[in-house]
Amino acid sequence: MTEQPARRRRTQSERREATQAAVLDTALEILATEGYVAFASSGVAARAGISRGALEHYYPRKIDLIAAACHHAIERSVAEAREAAASPDMAGDPVGTFLSASERFFFAPAYAAQIELLIAARADSALAGVIHPIVLDARRRLDDVWTEVLVRLGQEAAVARRYVDLSHVLMRGLYLAETWLPQGDEREKIIAQWRDASRALLASGL
Repeated sequence: MTEQPARRRRTQSERREATQAAVLDTALEILATEGYVAFASSGVAARAGISRGALEHYYPRKIDLIAAACHHAIERSVAEAREAAASPDMAGDPVGTFLSASERFFFAPAYAAQIELLIAARADSALAGVIHPIVLDARRRLDDVWTEVLVRLGQEAAVARRYVDLSHVLMRGLYLAETWLPQGDEREKIIAQWRDASRALLASGL
């Protein structure tokens, strides 16, 4: 019988990172499904399976937890965008690959959490001061990923940037419409129509 190799024990740093990731994922889940009004550090700790004291060791204040959760979501989203942009599909169908990745981002729970925070920030200047810079940075970085890859594939920089911006505006609107004004399968139809129109728009220089 072959002996199984002993499992390597995780380092303290790895355990800490895993705990923080679990806490931040839980925070995003609560924001996305229950909203900002129901969000509390104690609830995050309980659902993540750690003590309130352990959570406060990492994130002393609620705003620290929220900021960290947003950063966590953004880093993951940017990494996923870069992975999609580097995929072989990008060369064969850049428009389709970009729009599929964009749809995944805007209809993921992390984006729902972001919208909850932006709505709450309208009446909370302290929250706005933390959230707005994070969201603007995320928008810039994601736009840069897709603009750069479209430029590499032959688009003029100004045209690529405008197309990415228009596509993201469309996805934001579709998310909000689907969230508050359910429209059946309209999302699929509209994205398909935009995909079909995109090639002509890019060729014309918008």
